[in-house]
Amino acid sequence: MEHIGAWIIFFLVIVGLGVFNRKFKYSAKLRESYEELTQLADRTRKGRTTKADLARWDAALARLEKHPSEYNKLDQDIRLREAYVHYLERHYPEDERLPVLREAAGFRKDSVWGIKMKS
Repeated sequence: MEHIGAWIIFFLVIVGLGVFNRKFKYSAKLRESYEELTQLADRTRKGRTTKADLARWDAALARLEKHPSEYNKLDQDIRLREAYVHYLERHYPEDERLPVLREAAGFRKDSVWGIKMKS
């Protein structure tokens, strides 16, 4: 019985360390990216963006794309892909990424796990 208790405690410690590591390792970077992208998406929808915002979009997206589940969560919350496509269409209509991004924005994901549903 003592061995089972030790294994349970060991398992809980490992799970606790994993959660702690994940939360604090990425929290500052993810928080910055979330705030930046939320603000940019809101400004895009209100028509208050400039061409100079492209560097901010690309930097924040690059940071967040390293965490696909977080990227999908934010996309589901604020329709991030659609806002980015709208920004590029307004300021950079000749951008070669637009056709691929339009297609990606056309598929709404039905969950955070990234399952595509045709609409």
